[in-house]
Amino acid sequence: MSDRIKDLSDFICGKIPALIEEAREQINESINAKMEEAQDTEDGKAVLSLSIAVKWDLDGNGVTVTMPVAVKRKFEAVGKLDDPNQPKPPGIEGGVA
Repeated sequence: MSDRIKDLSDFICGKIPALIEEAREQINESINAKMEEAQDTEDGKAVLSLSIAVKWDLDGNGVTVTMPVAVKRKFEAVGKLDDPNQPKPPGIEGGVA
């Protein structure tokens, strides 16, 4: 009897290099986006996460290995909203003079 977990591990390890090669262009785009994003952060760190997902159909013994890659860009706007429970000081629109 074969070791199913070892067989699964071997299968996954055999598929990952081909997935990475197939996604090479998108991974490079993601790297560039992360590097640009890191320039705008305080610590300047650029970290790219690649997830490997495995779906194992135990009834049919089918195994699917996937690696989603998406170029994500983060946009940020910072501000404050007025506190509706705080009265506005005189001279400010809506404040008492």
